[in-house]
Amino acid sequence: MNAQEILNYLELLANNSLWVNFSMHVLALMALISVFMVTKEYLKRWVFQGTVSILFLSVAINAFIFGNPFHMVTFSLLAITALVQLFVGKENIRIAESRWITAIALSFILIGLWYPEFVDKNALMLLVVSPVGVIPCPTLLTTIGLLMLIMPSVSRFQYVITIIMGIVYGVIGVFVFKVYLDITLLILVLYASWIYFRSSSQAKTKTVLCSQLEG
Repeated sequence: MNAQEILNYLELLANNSLWVNFSMHVLALMALISVFMVTKEYLKRWVFQGTVSILFLSVAINAFIFGNPFHMVTFSLLAITALVQLFVGKENIRIAESRWITAIALSFILIGLWYPEFVDKNALMLLVVSPVGVIPCPTLLTTIGLLMLIMPSVSRFQYVITIIMGIVYGVIGVFVFKVYLDITLLILVLYASWIYFRSSSQAKTKTVLCSQLEG
């Protein structure tokens, strides 16, 4: 498919079932609520990673039904990484220690949930029926924002692979499809990458200092 055909496909997909769109919004809000309000750790992990898995799986299933193998494969991979964390991960979910990271993560989650492309509704309606969990970019905005929100406890592999997909889809969206709203996705992945490398550097520094003290 050429660029215009893919844009037509995304618009068709985004408007195929607004009830599905609404359901994905409810799930995303459940994940947010679980981070801030649920106290039982296993329940928090199940709600959070279960939501992330469903958002990715929904995109993959829609891509399969509507005949887009690239989206199907990439989002199936993302769904598998989330499912691994759901069933195998043992790390307790913790909110990012930095208020700036929390605020920025929440801002990009909101942009993903509002995403005013492809669905022809007013701004207020978009907050509940934008194509999160249906097409790639708003889904990645929302899920990367969610993963940033739990940065201290997120799986590094899950975080990195999701960021890589964000870069791929952000570049395609902006430079191939000319969907300039996807610049927000590129900004998000750049910031998320900086957080990752900074935390990795700090962890290495602490390891070296501990080794020197022990020596």
